[in-house]
Amino acid sequence: MKKIMSIVHNTLPGGVQRLSAMETVILRKFGYETSLLSILKTQEWVLFEELRIKLNYIFDNEFFGRLFSGLFFNINTSVEPDIIIAHNNPSAQVALRFKQKLKRQNKHVSIVLYLHDSLVYPIKGSLFGEFLSFFPNIYRKLELKYIKKSDIVLVNSIFSLNRVMKNHDLKESSKKIEVLYPTLNVPIAEKKLVKEKKNYMLIVGRIDHEAFYNVYKIMKRVDIPLVVAGYGHPYNPGFRKIVRLFDLLKRKKDIRFVFSPSDEHLLKLYQDALLFVYPGHENFNMSAVEAMSAGCPVLVAETSGVCEIVPPKLRKELCLDKNNTDLWIKRISEVVENNRSYELGKLCWSVTQKYNIDWHRSKLLGILEDLVD
Repeated sequence: MKKIMSIVHNTLPGGVQRLSAMETVILRKFGYETSLLSILKTQEWVLFEELRIKLNYIFDNEFFGRLFSGLFFNINTSVEPDIIIAHNNPSAQVALRFKQKLKRQNKHVSIVLYLHDSLVYPIKGSLFGEFLSFFPNIYRKLELKYIKKSDIVLVNSIFSLNRVMKNHDLKESSKKIEVLYPTLNVPIAEKKLVKEKKNYMLIVGRIDHEAFYNVYKIMKRVDIPLVVAGYGHPYNPGFRKIVRLFDLLKRKKDIRFVFSPSDEHLLKLYQDALLFVYPGHENFNMSAVEAMSAGCPVLVAETSGVCEIVPPKLRKELCLDKNNTDLWIKRISEVVENNRSYELGKLCWSVTQKYNIDWHRSKLLGILEDLVD
């Protein structure tokens, strides 16, 4: 039985964490022995417990780990994987050190780098990350090293692929680099699509993203109620600033926060919403696909990877310039005032009949089977 270890940078709610957790369960069901290693021991997302995933950690102390992550690691886990799936650059750094450690024991390990964010160091508060921000050329060389030393590199969209190629001046796409859309959504049955929507727009995600600032600008000029759902770390200044901005706006507008909603609650929010809005770039945008799977129409930034799976005709309606506030307000008004939520939501739902967890699982298993062979 082949052993596969996935590595993430923390265990807080987020798209990368959901992807690593779901893949751990998927691979387990298909005969692999799986484990999950987190660089930081942060608050554990309840999802890991629900999926019965036992986590291992490199740093037990979050503050210490954030500060010194990237400078040194102490890998104590007794697991000796055959394959490591490393999510983003900090995990790739750990994976390569783990590989060197096992190589000294004559144990071969294959590395799959799943690069969601090129040249982004996601561990906030890291001295190493701060150093890299001042010396981007060093970071570029490190990421290229991770790419070259990995057996396979996965990216979450064609946009991400093009960014990687540009960042490293790669002239043509290597067979080593593949696009694997992180579509973990499970579409609801058609009969469960909600026709009579409730009167609110919805934004879902990590509450420190540029999309929330842009929604704030939009909300100052529209009177449709807004539900903001997602997670923000209390130490994150961006999260605190966004909450303050919306709290001030709540004096004049109908705005409600739902922090860390359960999957069941989130599905209900998607089903009932007039519209999911996300006026900010995402290399993919898993939340948008979740909304689509629930029959919720979406408006997203035209550069986001999710637009790649939307048919061209529908893309013209749903994918907008993230900075064109006037256009967002116009399109929102068109959908709401013309009662198009159900119609557009059903078209979005139809896209997810192909791009969902079954599609992702099939692609992932094919990639790993080729690697094992």
